[in-house]
Amino acid sequence: MSFAQNIQHKLNTYVKNIYQHFFEYDLAKLTTFEQDPSLIIRKLEQAFFQRQFVLITYQNGKTEIGQLIARSTNGRFVLRNHDHTVYRLIDLSSIFNIEVA
Repeated sequence: MSFAQNIQHKLNTYVKNIYQHFFEYDLAKLTTFEQDPSLIIRKLEQAFFQRQFVLITYQNGKTEIGQLIARSTNGRFVLRNHDHTVYRLIDLSSIFNIEVA
């Protein structure tokens, strides 16, 4: 294994460990029901002001981990992903569930 592949493997393992540490679920408590929009807004505001990481599950089933860095308009936030490479504008109406670490 080359040096670059070794570092990439270690980084992938490190990210997976962080994901499991922050967002490990108790399978008995998992839900398939959508969160209330007021609860989503409250959690987003809390994560934004306290610079916490969030796990966002979208309506289409995709998930994303990141940190909220700005609020653009009503119901829109700027999300920076966990390795600070991608910035995404997220819309409140596209969020299914949110967890704050």
